[in-house]
Amino acid sequence: MKEIVEVGEIPKIYLHHLSDPEMSQIYYFWGGAYYRLQTRFVNGSCIALIPRKGCALNDSRPLICKVWPFWWMNGSKPSADSFPLEINGDCTMVTHWNMTENEILKEFGTSKDAIRRLLLALNRALNEHGEMLKEAAKRNIPPEKLLDWILKKIL
Repeated sequence: MKEIVEVGEIPKIYLHHLSDPEMSQIYYFWGGAYYRLQTRFVNGSCIALIPRKGCALNDSRPLICKVWPFWWMNGSKPSADSFPLEINGDCTMVTHWNMTENEILKEFGTSKDAIRRLLLALNRALNEHGEMLKEAAKRNIPPEKLLDWILKKIL
């Protein structure tokens, strides 16, 4: 895991996440800056993303990557099998290719129900991750030791 995951200061493009209750819990505040666990980046892109070939992790990719570009609708909360979905407005398939929700689902070979199940799991994971970061902050774990601390805790 440590080969592909790092703790890094969040890029400015993601600072708007800090005002989102679901997303803010994945960031770790330390020494006046926010950090997050992320796949290693090369030239601004995830190391698992291979140009013109897609993700090298295939079915082992993180939940967030499995559900992209879908999310639960703003103002709703995934809590049951059925909740409204929306597509992230930054998705290239929508902004540049004008694909519909059904076309994107077909492209990924999935369904709304499958996406909802993954989003439910992601919501639980976000909450657990947030609790773990709160504990790390209470224990005063510096960012450079955060990944080791988390791995010891979960293994």
